[in-house]
Amino acid sequence: MDRKLVGGVVTAAGVALLVLSALADPIGLGEGGGFGWKQTTGVIVGAVVVVVGLALMYVRRGEAKAPQPQA
Repeated sequence: MDRKLVGGVVTAAGVALLVLSALADPIGLGEGGGFGWKQTTGVIVGAVVVVVGLALMYVRRGEAKAPQPQA
């Protein structure tokens, strides 16, 4: 599979986790009573997954390109 595609999927999953964690109380998934440790953990893990996904999409692995011949 293409690295950009995998990175995009990982990034989307991280964004989904981050948003669901941050909005757990307003959408009825949280326990209420403020921002708890589970929400904080979800937001942090989601943000880390987003960064990993973006790194997969845009960071090169040290692949050296052949020099282009000059005319």
